[in-house]
Amino acid sequence: MTRQTAPAAVGRRGTVLPVGWWLAVVPAILVLAFYAPALRYAFVWDDERLIAHNALLRSADGLLRAMRSDFWLTVGEHASGFWRPLITLSYAVDGVLFRWQPWGYHLMNMLSAAGVASLVTMLALRLRVGRWPALAAGAWFALMPHHVESTAWIAGRTDLYSAFFFLLALWLDRRSADADAKGPGALAIVAFGAALLCKEASLLFVVVSVAWRWSEREERRGAFGDALRWTAPYLALTAVYLALHFWWVPAAPPPQYLSPETLRKGRLAAWAMFPGYLSFLNPFYPHSPAVVVRMPESWRDPLVIAGFVMQVALVGALAYAARRRSRWGLALLVLWVTLLPTTLANLFQTYLLYSERFMYLPSIGAAWLLALGLGALAPRGSALRWTGAAAAAALVASSAFATARILPDWKDDDTLYRSMTVKQPRNAMGWILLARHRLVKGDEAAAEHALKMLDGLESTRPEMLSVQALLHYRRGEWAKVLEYAERAIALDPTLGEPRLARATALLRLGRMDDAEQAIAQLNVMLPENSTVASLEGQRLLALRRPADALPFLRRAVQYLHDDADLFYALGLAHAMLNQLPPARAAFEECVRVDPALYDGWLRLATACHLLGDFGARDAALARAQALPEAADGRAAQLRERMAAMR
Repeated sequence: MTRQTAPAAVGRRGTVLPVGWWLAVVPAILVLAFYAPALRYAFVWDDERLIAHNALLRSADGLLRAMRSDFWLTVGEHASGFWRPLITLSYAVDGVLFRWQPWGYHLMNMLSAAGVASLVTMLALRLRVGRWPALAAGAWFALMPHHVESTAWIAGRTDLYSAFFFLLALWLDRRSADADAKGPGALAIVAFGAALLCKEASLLFVVVSVAWRWSEREERRGAFGDALRWTAPYLALTAVYLALHFWWVPAAPPPQYLSPETLRKGRLAAWAMFPGYLSFLNPFYPHSPAVVVRMPESWRDPLVIAGFVMQVALVGALAYAARRRSRWGLALLVLWVTLLPTTLANLFQTYLLYSERFMYLPSIGAAWLLALGLGALAPRGSALRWTGAAAAAALVASSAFATARILPDWKDDDTLYRSMTVKQPRNAMGWILLARHRLVKGDEAAAEHALKMLDGLESTRPEMLSVQALLHYRRGEWAKVLEYAERAIALDPTLGEPRLARATALLRLGRMDDAEQAIAQLNVMLPENSTVASLEGQRLLALRRPADALPFLRRAVQYLHDDADLFYALGLAHAMLNQLPPARAAFEECVRVDPALYDGWLRLATACHLLGDFGARDAALARAQALPEAADGRAAQLRERMAAMR
């Protein structure tokens, strides 16, 4: 019996299109409609470090350096072993196009998510399930609530872009096959290369391409040779990609703070994660960023057993489907194989990858399974057909409701971090992020409360010690800052934040030689980092070299708009050079950022006095005298001296 290919129509230029291709527009519209509120959302979580404060993106040399580096390491995060140069490039391009405003980045995320949903529908049509099952698959995919993390979070575009190019390469690959070409064609190879440069999970594209070609072959004879010839360009590109990846970005070193017992439980958790990933498909799951994985105690844990059994069952089902060349096998393969890199990484490396965004690409297979199920019900009578349609409609509707409910959690940092801790009270990272955010906003009491909530969770995490250093930084307790920062560095030397705190503490303690060495190390670790530039400027200023300090301080202030110490140092440098107007402007920004900065008001009053603006001077002195620090008498003495000078 001859195996039929997908129904197709011929476009105006001979392009083969599946019948009903216009239905793919509907899921795209759903994405744009539901995610439109995100256009008003801010940079959140890691977006500030990756984009807003990332000076590497602003110059050609810096951008090339970032594109040849670990995706996270250059912004002060853990060494991850991830290489995503196309995503880094997209951040720079969007910055130029949209003037570094968050709405432009959110727009590009939305457009890419819309493109993925359309391609999911287009390829579902190729599975010969019928128009309405394909539309149901696309609509469900467009509205899956676990996709909110990838779409509303700018940093989540690694999933969106990799999925878009993955599916585009697959569609172009199948188009070449329909045209009886000798190979997949240049466009398919380029799209596959782009997918690789967005996320490592795209490596498994070759497996999906071979499986799809196998499922549509009429004869088994010569199948292996045919598959090898067809995939040879993909395999060659994969080899080049892997060589560059491991040359520029080697595997991440293990965190030093994890105990052997924690590592053992982590490998057990890798098996327990598979049921967890599948549960993300449930609209009523309590979806949350940085979802917590429960650490099993032994192999006898039900989730570990369930995960192992499910993996074995899936492999068996895939083998059966491959033998029968079943379309169901294609959908199952996409669901399983695109999760395989994450599963293997969790089994063999020493930190766990577990998040809803890792389910973005695998959920393409889940959507196709829905389409195949609805298509299978079509010839079995109207009752079953309508029952299936009603169930699919309920699934899409409940997913839409959950997505609309979850999306506002991502509007700003405070909302996001509170959502993490409310939905998952045992989410250590949520409490750490909330504590850090509240400290930056000057709310020490709320920060201390968040830190207390970490008791009994993960009290040895270096990020928690880093936040403790930040708390003492706010209080000017530099010896304590140094203590906590060095403890955090001992646990994880790749973290940038505690190293920045350590260098700052050394400066404030007057240990200039140690500070110079610490800043030099930071310049290597975090090239062109704005905070490092600020510290170097402050160091030079402490050495009474204001002219040398100014270029560093000016560079830093382009990106750090909420750092009172930076504005204070900038104002002081200008004042030492007798540049009074820019000194006044810098001190005004200083007290805008931190209205409780006593010395900032005193310096502002002095600059206003020297410029002859006595009204502004008196207002600044009044603000200074209203602060508790005015008990030292300096504000009153300054007022008396200025009155005498008149």
